[in-house]
Amino acid sequence: MPPSSKWADGPWSLLQTPSATKDVTHHSAHHIANEMASAHNAMIRGLNAIYLQAPNIPTTSPQTVADFLFFVATWSGWIMHHHVMEETMLFPGFEEVPGVKKGVMEANVEQHHAFLEGLEGLNTYARTTKPEDYDGKGVRATLEIFGDALRTHLADEIGTLWALDCVASEHAKKLQDVYDKCEAEAMKQSKFEVPPMVMGLCDRTYEGRDWPTMPAIADYVINYVFAWRHRGAWRFLPSDHFRRPRKLPFVEES
Repeated sequence: MPPSSKWADGPWSLLQTPSATKDVTHHSAHHIANEMASAHNAMIRGLNAIYLQAPNIPTTSPQTVADFLFFVATWSGWIMHHHVMEETMLFPGFEEVPGVKKGVMEANVEQHHAFLEGLEGLNTYARTTKPEDYDGKGVRATLEIFGDALRTHLADEIGTLWALDCVASEHAKKLQDVYDKCEAEAMKQSKFEVPPMVMGLCDRTYEGRDWPTMPAIADYVINYVFAWRHRGAWRFLPSDHFRRPRKLPFVEES
């Protein structure tokens, strides 16, 4: 288990984005790996934010507990959807591109099995538990069961994606086309749940990565329109909807 931290950059450490040390503009595989690293860091920040705050959620406030459980359910559901999409669309699509060996993503798919049961269990718990039955220490214990396997997978996948630069330049755009199609599919998730959460799991100061790239007005639409419906759940996020880091509200100070 990694050492503890008081913000969402730990206890599970963030990934270094490839663009911090490399040029990612010369091949679609490098761009995709860089984008995925940023997405994976958002997932890790969510993991850390839940881990750090779960035992400290006040059970005397049913609404606070319900809001936190909604955050946990949305985070875990987002990751589950992400990995189903990888297995059914992204990875098979990449393997259809000339130059990509069949089965090159198989090891990454196998890694899904190491954390999927725990992740699904957490999602079921968050969706079905009544506030009066909430067990914050139990939530943290569940994360400890699968957190290391999840973080390992999120890191290892970046190297696999980077290595898709084996695809010749004349076919590289086909990799990007597959990725863009999957991004469009991901955007079909509830606009009142996933975009507000993901924005609050980003850090626009981290290694200079202002991810995801989108029009400036999008931040305002997410903050003032989409985030409003479940605004109570977003108080547990490590950043605001403009991706600016902020203090976690339910973390024990040492």
